[in-house]
Amino acid sequence: QVLSSAALCASSLVTLLKAKCIAQLPKLVKPLISLLNSTNSYQVLHRDSDLSAVEQSVKLIQLSVLRTLVAITDHIPQFFVPHVASLLSPDGLPSPFLRYDENEEDLAVSSMAERLETAIATNVPVRQLIPILSKATAQCLNSKNKDKIIWRESLVIFKILKVAINQAARADLSPMAGKIINALIQAYDFDCNIDARSELLEVANDTMLTMVMKLSEAQLRPLYSKIREWRGDFDASQPDSSSVRKRNAFWSLSAAMSKELRSIFLPCMSSVIGDIAKELEFAASCLCNPAKISSGSKRRKMEEPDMNISGATGPLQSLLLCLESSLKADAHEGGNWIRSDDGQRYRMILLPLTKLLNASVPQDCAIMPALVDESKQISPYDRLIQGDGTEDHGNIVSCLTALAAAAGNEQLWKPLNHALLEACGNERRPEVRKSGVKALLSITHTLGEEYMVLLPECLPVLSELLEDEYEDIVALAKECVQQGEELLGESLEDSLR
Repeated sequence: QVLSSAALCASSLVTLLKAKCIAQLPKLVKPLISLLNSTNSYQVLHRDSDLSAVEQSVKLIQLSVLRTLVAITDHIPQFFVPHVASLLSPDGLPSPFLRYDENEEDLAVSSMAERLETAIATNVPVRQLIPILSKATAQCLNSKNKDKIIWRESLVIFKILKVAINQAARADLSPMAGKIINALIQAYDFDCNIDARSELLEVANDTMLTMVMKLSEAQLRPLYSKIREWRGDFDASQPDSSSVRKRNAFWSLSAAMSKELRSIFLPCMSSVIGDIAKELEFAASCLCNPAKISSGSKRRKMEEPDMNISGATGPLQSLLLCLESSLKADAHEGGNWIRSDDGQRYRMILLPLTKLLNASVPQDCAIMPALVDESKQISPYDRLIQGDGTEDHGNIVSCLTALAAAAGNEQLWKPLNHALLEACGNERRPEVRKSGVKALLSITHTLGEEYMVLLPECLPVLSELLEDEYEDIVALAKECVQQGEELLGESLEDSLR
């Protein structure tokens, strides 16, 4: 209580005296940050113990220290700059022990911590703040202490970085772009489990998008090229874990940019269309054909297929979401992007995409989002290919639908339709038949009357599916027929006999 009272008195003095207390600032700030770090570290060391006896005292110290630091940052921020780095150490302001919400004391501390984050982001000059934030990110994500998981602390630093970027003028931001990218690359290359990685990528992508929205279209392309250069060339023969992480991060960022920038992003997509085709072909070769390894030790023969599958499926969802967003934007602009080069770009994408309808997706394949209710027993195939529960995360059926919408003419639709009907006729695997008819229904819903020109080719296959042994496939086939009847305004019963 004595420490808390002293800190609160200091807060009042700083508010009243402002610049007059500059001479005493180092003597005040260093002990405050040390006290905050010690309090947070104490909670880390005793997180498995019952702290109820000292919890109120701990919260009082945290709250009073944070309040004093807010007062300093609000009233004399330019003199607080030398102390920001020590405040942003993992045990300082980024500590998760300042952000609980179990009771009123926790909420008060959390609210004050947020006030301090905002005060730092808005009051400290951006040209001084961003280098500090970049180093703080590296400190969290490059920690060599394996017993201490501190990636969550970096989320707070990215939050401050995002607000700082948003507040900055374009002229102040451009010289800092390299530092910002360096901070984000730390997150993109961080090795962790899929749930942590998903959260980290989302925050990093939001931060990057905030910077991109401040740049001109001419500045966007060099920036995207630089990130592509960091990702490296795709080598299908050596899909190591680092390559998988980088490719996953790259396509995740590309998907976020495509969704936000829409048609503005299409020139950037043109620079990676060859990469997209390679990724899809690699995924199809791994998931649609058994791995064939003819040389090497027995151990290599057992391990390489797993690495190949991980290398194929790791970035695949992000890539599919990126491609889907771009195709939707292209369809809105008339489809000229995908139809360029006399339809060659379309064909590059179509063949591997339709091959993936026949994929064999392993049960242990990591598909986003993670299942909340595991009792529903949705297979990885249904999620990755059919889009069950993955509408916002990338899947094959949604991507094929967007491809058809962007293609916009019968000549390009025919090979797509033929591939879907082949899938509908797969006698060995009912899930493939279901994917084919589900894609056909989705495309019919999206394109409406325009696609009815291909309905005569579909009717014989739909007729067979109406007699399928699986009820869900029969239901989808019936819905396709009903959709066709509504669009044509006539019954198709005679045509189905």
